[in-house]
Amino acid sequence: MIQKPRGTEDIINSKAKQYFALEFIIRNIVDNFNFNEIKTPVFESSELFKNNVGDTTDIVTKEMYNFLDKKNRELTLKPEGTVPTVRAVIENKLYTQENLPLKLFYFSNMFRYERPQKGRMRQFSQFGVEVFGPNSPELDSELISLCFMILNSIGLKNYTLNINYIVIGEQRLKYINELKKYLDSKNLCDDCKTRINTNPLRALDCKIDRSQLEDVIDMKLFLEESDKEYYNNIKKNINNIGINFYEDKKLVRGLDYYTGLVFEIVDENGLTIIGGGRYNNLFKKMSNIDIPACGFGLGMERIILSLENQQIKLFEDQQLDAFIIGISEKAKSFSSILLFMLRNENLKVDFEYMGKNLKSGFKNSEKYNPKNIIIIGDNEIKEKVVIIKNQKLKTESKISFDKIVEFLKKE
Repeated sequence: MIQKPRGTEDIINSKAKQYFALEFIIRNIVDNFNFNEIKTPVFESSELFKNNVGDTTDIVTKEMYNFLDKKNRELTLKPEGTVPTVRAVIENKLYTQENLPLKLFYFSNMFRYERPQKGRMRQFSQFGVEVFGPNSPELDSELISLCFMILNSIGLKNYTLNINYIVIGEQRLKYINELKKYLDSKNLCDDCKTRINTNPLRALDCKIDRSQLEDVIDMKLFLEESDKEYYNNIKKNINNIGINFYEDKKLVRGLDYYTGLVFEIVDENGLTIIGGGRYNNLFKKMSNIDIPACGFGLGMERIILSLENQQIKLFEDQQLDAFIIGISEKAKSFSSILLFMLRNENLKVDFEYMGKNLKSGFKNSEKYNPKNIIIIGDNEIKEKVVIIKNQKLKTESKISFDKIVEFLKKE
């Protein structure tokens, strides 16, 4: 038997309902924040990610799903959502002044070739937001408040906000020089030994070496006065809305396009469930148009896992309003009309397709936990009635065809 590819999962029944409920809650919240939805293709040109995510990042060097189409063009299944969104904004000329600030959100499948483990699949779902236009500490703190509003709305507890501020410009070069000297003094993994010369910031994000870099020099000491003021305003805004945070001097995120604020929200088991920040130079790099931007991504699977760990269910198990059992061929045929009529009245009903008699019909109804069981046979058709058994009250009623809907809606 052919099985699903490693690192993917089949989402069925209650888990599918959990996903749907989570998306529904998020959609209502982002609507209140005045965001509009964008959908980008599931695959893009490979060069889009190689040129803009960072050619020394793990995503580009190890994790992308690349393939050639029939005309030998190299394409990549989407590993992240920001770069495709920027590409779409540029290509569709959504960056005009009258559109700014442009506030977009998306739900999308992403693909990364990683070692599968809990909360880290090769195909995963992500909710993301991207905002183009203002370079504003108020906007940055608004995005963090959006994250917290989502997490509070789903009842998640015991999560932590970590923040940092990526040094930029000439001060970044000074910091990098000091960082290289520091990293040279450490016994690093083979990947990080290479990163010292190619992209030393990536070493701070290394899962192997991160624990031995606790005394790394803080890049915020190298910030220009204007960046210090910007960062302090963000912290002030976050404090003003009652959000606690920790400053993590090693936090850089796994993508090269970040400039300025970066943040992560980590659950009680240390799993990053939301991550984002500001990427003011990416739009200009891709289009020569200078438009600041910021955003974040929320891992749907990781949120679902955190909810599961805290035994939080976002949906209520709904009962059937009625389960219909036809006990003759004529009754089964008539039941099709009855099903249509009841569903048309927004009643949740189903029919006993599998059973051969009344006893098996009752047995099969148990898995649906219906409020009522409707029984119909040849005699009932003659009398133009059905028998309705209320499962909670243990009552039995004979109801005429024209009163069935009214009777069920009283329940």
